[in-house]
Amino acid sequence: MAKKTKRTNKTDHVLGLLAGRTEDVSDAVDSAEDAASKVEDAGAGNVQVVAKQEEDEAIADAVNHLLEEELEEETGAPEASEIFIDGEEEAEAIREAEDAAKRIKAESQSESAEAVLRAAEEERKAAEEARRAAEEARKAAEEERMAAEEARREAEEKEKKAEEEAQKAEEALRKAEEEAIKAAEEEAHKTKADQKKDEYVFLNVMETLVRERVDTYIEQFAACRCSRCKADIVALALTSLPSKYVVVSQNAATPLMNFYSQRYAGAITVEITKACTRVKEHPHHNRD
Repeated sequence: MAKKTKRTNKTDHVLGLLAGRTEDVSDAVDSAEDAASKVEDAGAGNVQVVAKQEEDEAIADAVNHLLEEELEEETGAPEASEIFIDGEEEAEAIREAEDAAKRIKAESQSESAEAVLRAAEEERKAAEEARRAAEEARKAAEEERMAAEEARREAEEKEKKAEEEAQKAEEALRKAEEEAIKAAEEEAHKTKADQKKDEYVFLNVMETLVRERVDTYIEQFAACRCSRCKADIVALALTSLPSKYVVVSQNAATPLMNFYSQRYAGAITVEITKACTRVKEHPHHNRD
């Protein structure tokens, strides 16, 4: 702040004092010189010099005091104003700093709260996703269990149905066999109605059917036709076939054998073929 330089009444008064005192001092000096010439005592001259120095110092102190008062009057009010303005600015700055600190604290707390809320929301979402995944896994396991249970039930039903069908087939074959025997016996009774009593015969069904077909397959596979090889083929075939023995009237034997020939044709063909191949590879007719 620039300071203005101006002359006041006190300044003029000080300058006047300085000017008047200078004249007085000059007059005093002249008088002192005159007196010095008159006074012979050296001690009196020293006293006058000391008094002069004290007066000069008093004048200088008065001048300094007046200048300081004038300077305070000129600069005191602006400085106080400036200090007062600085105090308001400082108070305003303090208030702004406090407000800024409060805003920062509020924003920090808000951000912290938002961060906590976001973290809680993320944890909730993660827990929800984990719950959904567990629920889906449970549903998948339940569906898999139900599918396995359904497959097991279907397998049991199929097995049960197959057993029932096998039983039905076996029952049908048994009934067909009984009907064939009955029909053969009835036919025999019709053809020999004049016969007084029936003659019963024992039939080895499988052996009879194998012996009827063995020659055909020996020739087909070029196996040895000697009695030993033929007997081996018959024995091997009968070993793998189920045994079947029946007792019927002599007149019913032929139609009954026709029935069994059709029923066991496939199994007899397979076993005779295997027996012919085995005996052909390892014949026993050359052994002792």
